[in-house]
Amino acid sequence: MGRNNFQIKLTQNNIIHNFNYIKKYTQKEIIAVVKANAYGHGLKEVVSILSSHGCNYFAVARESEAMEILSLNIPEIKILIFETVNDFSILKKYNNLEMVVNSFYELKELINAKVDFSQLHLKFDFGFARNGFSTDEINLVKETIIKNNLYFKGAMTHFFSSNIDESKKIQNYFLKSIEYIGKDYFSIIHSENSATTLLNIIDGSTHVRCGISILGMLDPGIIDENIKRSWSLSGPIYDIKDFSNLDFIGYERIENINTSNFSKVGKIKIGYGDGFSKRNTDILCHIRNKEYPIVHISMDTSFILIDDLVEIGDNVEIYQNFEKCNAFLKMDHYEYTTLLNSRIPRIIVK
Repeated sequence: MGRNNFQIKLTQNNIIHNFNYIKKYTQKEIIAVVKANAYGHGLKEVVSILSSHGCNYFAVARESEAMEILSLNIPEIKILIFETVNDFSILKKYNNLEMVVNSFYELKELINAKVDFSQLHLKFDFGFARNGFSTDEINLVKETIIKNNLYFKGAMTHFFSSNIDESKKIQNYFLKSIEYIGKDYFSIIHSENSATTLLNIIDGSTHVRCGISILGMLDPGIIDENIKRSWSLSGPIYDIKDFSNLDFIGYERIENINTSNFSKVGKIKIGYGDGFSKRNTDILCHIRNKEYPIVHISMDTSFILIDDLVEIGDNVEIYQNFEKCNAFLKMDHYEYTTLLNSRIPRIIVK
């Protein structure tokens, strides 16, 4: 890690607390969703924390993410891949890998490939327009399952809304579809994401799939004071310049920047090369419990308007208040945390 670099700090105790709270609250087994670099928290770091505290079931979107987890050589963990793998032989090579069957075409391919169906999860789609079997394919799916005597690891669906009534309706369709096909063909049943888990829409499932809630994030409109945030982004001011000597701040002419109430500019080592988008221009960061605007973002450096209270070495925290940042950026927190790439190290703290 370079001098004065920004870090993402993960509070280990809060992640463990959230996992244990959700497990106790739901009385269900948890599939921890760690896709997209664990929503920007750090895939390997989060898996290492959770696996050492009782979690042995993880889910990712892509095969490459599953291979990252396998590289940790953690015994007795299972990894569910939501998207279709490139080569089905990987399922034969790694018996702890599981995959979602996302279409009838894939189902036929998998039958021909003679894979172990106890590594597969059948997905249903009830209007989400993502992956999965539609309601008008259920008869065909049932016929194929019976004809080929297929026994799956799981049956799953996904909710497209955190609205309680809509989610209950989808859950009802899902459970009826499984009953119609035959529950005995599936070892486990799972549908709930973080939002619907915390809304307690869990009837009929054996497992819940939680990602952002384990990491201390909540969907908009969901309130649960037991969920503890585990993520922070911070680094030091490494240089300060007085306006009197400047024509530009970064690549921007100083005359085009509103410098009212400020006398200096502070520099920090984070930029769009780290996934800190120019869309963050004018967002407020926190230094010594006071808010200051980030007025220019280049590839490796960002510039903050500051006053005489700020000194070189002072800690700068970005995205301290998710709610305010969501409103400013017009996106949810798990979107912009995911954008931050591996140039920013993830550090585990107690």
